[in-house]
Parts: sequence; C-alpha cells; structure tokens
Amino acid sequence: MPDKARHAANGAAQAVDCVEIPSAPEARRVAGTGLFMLLAGGLLAIMPQAPAFGLARPPSADAVAHAYVQGRLALSEDELAVAAERFGVALKTSPDDLLRRRALDVAILSGDMKAAVRLAGQVRLDHERPGFALADSLVGLIRLSGAAAARDWRAYEAERLALAESGRTDGANPLMGAVLEAYGLSARGQHDAALALVDPARAGGIAASYFAEHRAHLLALAGRWPEAAEAYSGLVAAEGANVARLRLNAVSTALKAARTEPEWRDRAILALGSGPQRDPVLMAARAAFARNPRLSPEALGGILARQQDGLALMFMRVAGDLMRERASGPALGFARIATLLAPDLPEAWLVTADVLARNSKPDLALEALSRLDRAGAWADVTPGRRAAYLSAAGRQDEARAIVARVVAGPDAQLEDWARLADIERQAGNHRQSAEAYARAIARAGEEALGPVQMAQLHFLHGSALEQAGDWAAAEGELRRAVTLQPENPVYLNYLGYSLLDRSLAMAEARDLIARAYKAAPENGAIIDSMGWAEYRAGNHAEAVRLLEKARAAEPGDPTVADHLGDALWRMGRRIEARHAWRAAQALQPDEALSAALALKLDYGLDIALAGKP
Repeated sequence: MPDKARHAANGAAQAVDCVEIPSAPEARRVAGTGLFMLLAGGLLAIMPQAPAFGLARPPSADAVAHAYVQGRLALSEDELAVAAERFGVALKTSPDDLLRRRALDVAILSGDMKAAVRLAGQVRLDHERPGFALADSLVGLIRLSGAAAARDWRAYEAERLALAESGRTDGANPLMGAVLEAYGLSARGQHDAALALVDPARAGGIAASYFAEHRAHLLALAGRWPEAAEAYSGLVAAEGANVARLRLNAVSTALKAARTEPEWRDRAILALGSGPQRDPVLMAARAAFARNPRLSPEALGGILARQQDGLALMFMRVAGDLMRERASGPALGFARIATLLAPDLPEAWLVTADVLARNSKPDLALEALSRLDRAGAWADVTPGRRAAYLSAAGRQDEARAIVARVVAGPDAQLEDWARLADIERQAGNHRQSAEAYARAIARAGEEALGPVQMAQLHFLHGSALEQAGDWAAAEGELRRAVTLQPENPVYLNYLGYSLLDRSLAMAEARDLIARAYKAAPENGAIIDSMGWAEYRAGNHAEAVRLLEKARAAEPGDPTVADHLGDALWRMGRRIEARHAWRAAQALQPDEALSAALALKLDYGLDIALAGKP
C-alpha cells in the first residue's frame, strides 16, 4: 500500500452516523471495549466462530470417510448444499454424534433452520457431564427455539429448564435466562409473572436496557395498551430514536391505547412525525397514515402479536450487538435463530445478511437480503446494503452499477453519494471517489449535519483528493476536518504525515503527529508516523525505538518495516537495516516501494535516496 494511503486507511473509512460505509480492506481499527463483558462465560460465548468446524473426526468405515472428506472439501469451497448432502450420506451410514454436529454447523451457516432443529434434536446432550461443552448450549437454544416456532410451549419449557440446570445461563443472568423464561410464561398466559422477571430495576447497564425493551413487548402481548405505549415511548426517548421498529411499536400501541384513552392519539402522531426523517420504513408509515388517518394500529406493523416475535427480537438484538463488538462469528447463530422464530420479520434478515457479510460470505448475505425484496418499505434499504456486500467482496462493477442507478434518481441521499464514493475508493478510483464525496458534502450542507459527521465527510473527501494527487485541494479539506474535530487522532495523523511527507510546515507536522500519538499511543500507524517524524528531525535513536514499537504493532505493514530499516541504517546498524528491508520486501509492497527497497538492498540508503546507483 502506498505510504500515504496506509495512513489514510487507519480510520479513513469511519462511517458517518447516517451513512453505512464499508470498511476498506486495508483499514485497521481498534476493536470495541467489550460491551458484553457482563455476559462473559454465559450464553454469548457458546457460538462456534462462524462456524466452529474442526471438531469432528470421520468414522472409520471407508464409505463414511469418503463422504465425510467430500463434505469437508465442499464446505471449504462454500458449496454448502453439497456439503450438507455428503454429511447426510455419512450420517445415514454411521449416525455418529460428531457428524451430526458437523451437519448442524453447515445447516446454521446455510440457513436451513428446519434441518438445524432436526439435527439439534438428534444430538446427545449430557448436562451433568463435567465440562459440559459450550457448543451444547447452542444445541439447546436451537431446540428451544424450534419448540417456540412450533408453538410447543411445553417442549420449550423443558428445553429452557435443561439449559438453566446445565448452568449455561448463569453467566447471562439476569438477562438471557430471565427473558427466555418470561416469554414462556407469557405464552402460557402468566403475564404478571413474566413482567416481574424483566423489571429493569432488577438490573443495570445493558441488562436493564434489554429488560426495558422486553417489558414493553410483554405488555403488548398482554394487551395492556396504555402501559405498553408508555413503555415504548420511554424506549424511544431514551435510546431508540433511530430504531424504526421501536418507534412503530410506540405509535401502534399508542393508537391501541387511544381507544380507551384518547389523548394517546396525539402522542402517536407526534411519535410518528419525529425521528429520522429519511428512514424508509417510517416514511412509508407516515405516508400511509396521511392517506388514512384512521388506519388500524395493526396496519402500521408495530403490534407484537406472538411470543416468538419477541424472542426473535431478543436474538436479533444480541446478534447486532455482538457484530458491533466484532464478534460476528457468534452473532451468526443468534441471527439465524431469529429467522427461525420469526421468518417474516424483515430486521432479522437484515441482521443475518450483515453478519454473513462480515463473515466474508457475500453470496449468502445477498441470499438473506433477497428475503426483503417483497417486504414493503424494508425493501428500500436493500440496494445500499447489496452494493456494500458486493463492494466488500471485490465485485466493484456490480456494486457501482447499483449505486449509480440510485444516485441518478431524484431521491438520492447523502448516504448514497457517500456509498458511491467508498466503492470508488476501494476500486482505487480516488478522483471519482473525491467527486462523489463532494456531492455528499453538498447534500450534508442542506441537511445541517453536526460537526462530527461533517468532519468525517471532509476527512474522507480530503483523503480521496490527497490520494488522487490533488494536494492543494486536499489540504483545505483535511484542515476543515481537524478544525471540526481537533482531538481526533486519525485526522491529526493524516494531516501531519501528509505535511511531513512533503517537507511542508515541518514543525506543525510534528506537532500534529505528536497530538495524535498522545491521543492514541498504541495505534501502530500513528506510532510509525511519530517515529518517522523523529527520523526526519535527525533523532535517529528515538526513531528506532518508536519504529521498533510500530513494527511490533504492525508486523504486516511493509512501510513500517521500510522506515525501521532506514532508521537502523542511520544508526550504523546496517545488517539489521537490510534485514528490515528484506522483511518489507517479503510483505508484497506496492510497485513504488518495492523498487525503492530493491535499490536500498543493492546499494544502501544513501545511493538509493539519490535515485540511481
């Protein structure tokens, strides 16, 4: 990767809040802080890593072994139908429990949840066994969810009790275990007991947030409309302003409540009119309400009618939260369970598609997304996601064609232009990327975005201009980003390194990088910039110290290894310098850096810098 592009990549593809911009392949982000540490050791740890293959050994019979090997090969090539068929053949010959688990993994990955329920029912579980396998908890959840989907609440309760007795819900209490029990009670008409289990006052942090949401759902299932409407209103006000589902819940239950308490109608209208103005689902609901002010609450799609739907929303939210925590492997199982419980819930398929895309399964992601093509307003969110999945898979032409059709229409939004800009950036078309970001900024000006979002757009525009070779225009945009967000280490580092690389305003460049380093002292790219600033200032010993730290943080970055080699050479440590340059060359740098490294290895640093031997 070019030197400047490397620094751009370190956070350059941060998404504007209202824009879903796929991460660049080269982007290096620091993982989240562990939202679900609360649940360590509980059910959130049970999921195989998308999926956790590698546990089973084929039975000894030649036919079984042959089918097993064929299944493994098909699986490695993402031929899931073939893999499922081959494992099925092996199971017919030898119904081995480990083979069942392997076939279950394939069923989950492919989304064949009927097969997953069947296979989970055949897997032998021993809850009393010491070291009860974490994966067995997933089997229990699938059994439980399969029973709920079939409305067999007696079987559901048996599976829930088995999970609870295994101890596998201990780490998740009072969240997962309590919510599972509450929906079982609700299904049996024991609404007061269900609500008592999900009292937000019983928990704190994220558990309280989950309890508050499911208390609202359970009130709706109990038909206690004024209480449900009040609960949903609190959710929307506190945390759900950008969640279309919760706002529709709030509006629909308020309209239900208005049948006995008329003042709720005004609150319903207010809730529907506020919130994100461009959300396609809310836009469709507003249009429907405008056409028919006496529209039934059910017609708006915000009434929860089945306990299965509430359970699906729980699994869906857990999947989404895990995905944001970079735990997209475990998220897949939860997302698939949500689709099993509520196959007509559009959001479940959206989350499933996103998880699959994060797991580098674009074809499966697109297949999941296709379930929304006839989902009314939800279908309006699919073009952007479809383009994002294709772009992340390297299918830039297909992605560009989708977004180009959108931006050519009269209703193109800021996020559409930003998405096109990102596709062009990933394709290396930096000039076209910059032009699209300029259009996004023009739209952002009309919509009066806040300083954080505007800083992101100006930064992305500036980095695209810089990589396109237009420094004169890029500098102004990068400076705007720093002015709007003066403590953002990514923006400081990019501007500082760009100045340093051009030998411009060297004192300012060093100060900008030093501020970035102070804010993010463990970021490998920023450590490298700080080390390179020391090198350019002639402080070679300090440069070596910092660049060795950067090398440890970014062992796969050829530019860091190249910088370290230069600093070592200046310190007279020439054997070590050549070793660093060879390491950089082995990391497959871009053409320009590769040529520079070849000169350094052949002739040394001074002659290489002169450009010719």
